[in-house]
Amino acid sequence: MVVFTIRGKRFDIEKEDIINAVKDVEPEPLTGRRKYYVEINGRKYPIKQVISLVTGLPRIAFTAMDAYRILTKLGFEVKEIEKSG
Repeated sequence: MVVFTIRGKRFDIEKEDIINAVKDVEPEPLTGRRKYYVEINGRKYPIKQVISLVTGLPRIAFTAMDAYRILTKLGFEVKEIEKSG
């Protein structure tokens, strides 16, 4: 379990909470300024999409580094999106 505070709101989140939050949600495209993703059940999700889903917070309320730290502390492997160029 990971305990963290964003915008004065406290969250206690477990790995299972993340898996359940994305269960019926399509991953957004890994395009634009997105830099990191996490693979859950064979699908690649932008890390801020995942944390927004599990907390209910808008993405502007936290940084990609916040999302990165939370997901890695829960045991997820966060990967960098390979940009073709």
